[in-house]
Amino acid sequence: MLNINVSTFGFETFKLCIQILGTPMSWLQRDLTDFDLKLLQVFRTVVECGGFTAAETELGISRSTISIHMSSLETRLGMRLCQRGRQGFSLTREGQAVFNALLSLSEAHEEFRHQVASINQDLSGELVLLAADQLDPPRQLHIAQALRRIKQQAPDLQIHFDLLPLQQIELALLKNQAHLALMPGYRRIDGLAYAHAFSTPIYLCCGATHPLFEVADDALDIARLAEFETVHPGVNINPEGRKLLQKLKTSGRAYQFDSRLSMILSGAYLGFMPSAISAPFLAQRQLRYLLPETFNYPFEQFYVSRKQPREPEKVTLALEALQGEN
Repeated sequence: MLNINVSTFGFETFKLCIQILGTPMSWLQRDLTDFDLKLLQVFRTVVECGGFTAAETELGISRSTISIHMSSLETRLGMRLCQRGRQGFSLTREGQAVFNALLSLSEAHEEFRHQVASINQDLSGELVLLAADQLDPPRQLHIAQALRRIKQQAPDLQIHFDLLPLQQIELALLKNQAHLALMPGYRRIDGLAYAHAFSTPIYLCCGATHPLFEVADDALDIARLAEFETVHPGVNINPEGRKLLQKLKTSGRAYQFDSRLSMILSGAYLGFMPSAISAPFLAQRQLRYLLPETFNYPFEQFYVSRKQPREPEKVTLALEALQGEN
């Protein structure tokens, strides 16, 4: 949700955005009130939520109140911003232009914050780190050590570390909403930089209740394995992994390793798991590898950032901390 502060953005920046749209300047020839800012905030939230109903929860106000606010904003701007009715919510051409201007305004706000923060040599504000996959215990320890080094060097930083789907991570990096991510690099996106983090082997597994659990490897072959359903990761993986999956009967889908593990342990599916996560289950004979010499591929992870980030010093700090010990 956008929190617009004219004193932070600069009123001239806001006027420029509106002038580009051709909005009547009579609205801008007076001081912008808190109510005006509230209306703009409501408008952006409605657009990002895709309509009035979905915006009710986000804004904490009723649909009828949202409708009143939108009508007030349209009256102030002298233009219709959206169509709403039985056919659903959609922006008019003018509404899309106003929304684009608000996005530019938000970027100007972030750039202003960065420039002010850079006056002080001490790093402060947020450092947003993301990961796309469940971390095994060795990797969790590595991340913990890196976070400790970051806080030692920049104690005023507020670290945010979350797990998100790949596409959301890529979008967050491109929009400067995150500084660094740990994720697979099978798909390379223009505008993002990739630095190799680590590689770990992934093996085809079955659970203790699966029909193949007690079958010796010398009695198994590709044709036999292909008789049974195999969990698909649900995303693109490296070429070696793709070739192996093409030989099997992929059925269920599970990207995250913890959910995939549950499907394998059910005995209904085969599936690929990293060695570090599967090791304790192997020791307890709850899992076993199937033809491990053949059915394995490397699971590669990369540290990914925007090629030209808004806050490069934070990216550098995080990357150096993470690459310090492998």
